[in-house]
Amino acid sequence: MADASYITVTTYLRFEFTPEFVRRPYLIYVDADVLVRGDLTDPLGSLGPYETGAVRDEFNPSVGECPALPGAAERWPHLRGRPYFNAGALWTHTAHMPRIRRGVEQALVHARRHILHNDQDALNLWLLRSGHVRPVAAGLNRFEVGRFLERGNWVRRVVTRPPKSDPSAALVHFVGPEKPWQADCPVTEDVVEYRLHLERTLRHVRRLGAVDVEPAGVR
Repeated sequence: MADASYITVTTYLRFEFTPEFVRRPYLIYVDADVLVRGDLTDPLGSLGPYETGAVRDEFNPSVGECPALPGAAERWPHLRGRPYFNAGALWTHTAHMPRIRRGVEQALVHARRHILHNDQDALNLWLLRSGHVRPVAAGLNRFEVGRFLERGNWVRRVVTRPPKSDPSAALVHFVGPEKPWQADCPVTEDVVEYRLHLERTLRHVRRLGAVDVEPAGVR
């Protein structure tokens, strides 16, 4: 692990999925810290047989112009300005997953000095090398930035859109160490919506007989 103490090695498990495990022709992967508001299947219609669909990262949009992949643009100047993608939502054919795993493993072995954001940097190194990426609309992986604005103003200098809730987003991603299920997380509009959905889900789970599922700080 290169950065971010709140991330563990389990983040690499997304690359351990196999076609036998998924048992479907396509995989739509999303991180645990997301709020899904709409249909996420649209990218599958334009996905090539060896492509991975991903959304450009809002905090690290371009190689060599952000902290991600440190030193990569200097080592390979042709990569400067190329899109850098967030790994919190991915679309792919299940048959393609073994290639993704091999690509990530090769990046970890041969380009570790360029990895800051762990598995996400490893994935981007492979996507840059292979070219097998399909850019997906921003609304399918929109960062929730209100929590950061509660702590400081830096996010206004980073994102290129109005730093407020996006009601049209099909997926809201709570990136960073503060998660909406934590009691000390700033209570933004998106956090309130997430907690409402979480409480409804917990009620359904309790009815099924699972009583030990209450996240700390959420009532």
